Amino acid sequence: MTPRRSLPHTIKLASIAWAGAVAAGVIESVLAVTRILGEGAMEPGDWLGLGIRVAVYAAAAALITGLVRGSRTARLALTGLLSVAGLASLVVPAALEIVGGSSVAAALGSDGGLLGTVFVTVRVIHVVLVIVATVAMYTPTANAYFRRPDSSSRPSRLPAAAGS
Repeated sequence: MTPRRSLPHTIKLASIAWAGAVAAGVIESVLAVTRILGEGAMEPGDWLGLGIRVAVYAAAAALITGLVRGSRTARLALTGLLSVAGLASLVVPAALEIVGGSSVAAALGSDGGLLGTVFVTVRVIHVVLVIVATVAMYTPTANAYFRRPDSSSRPSRLPAAAGS
């Protein structure tokens, strides 16, 4: 049985920040559905978007678990899927709206009401948590946690020499 490596504080921070980002995404989804239902009924595209978000949240939860367990694949997947693609999906459309003349609040999803203000607040928290999680995953202590054990600690695959 191999001894269990201790979890670095930076990986604890990353996992908590990722979990917070997922929670923020869930809250954003609830607020978006609330807004849509306040305006009428959900359309097929709304349901599709909601289904995609649920799948992303489930995958993120599995990847966060993998991260804590030391999976380099989970760390890379979180980086590529959520830090890069996910963050881009949150930031790029808003940036384009701002360049197009929208206010920052409107670009982030505010309709000027209380629901919109809460949505923008949660969105900003979401983005900050993704950035914190990503940085924490790549600190020197985190990198050491994901490094393979050096070859001297691995058993040799070569047969023992005669007379050994």
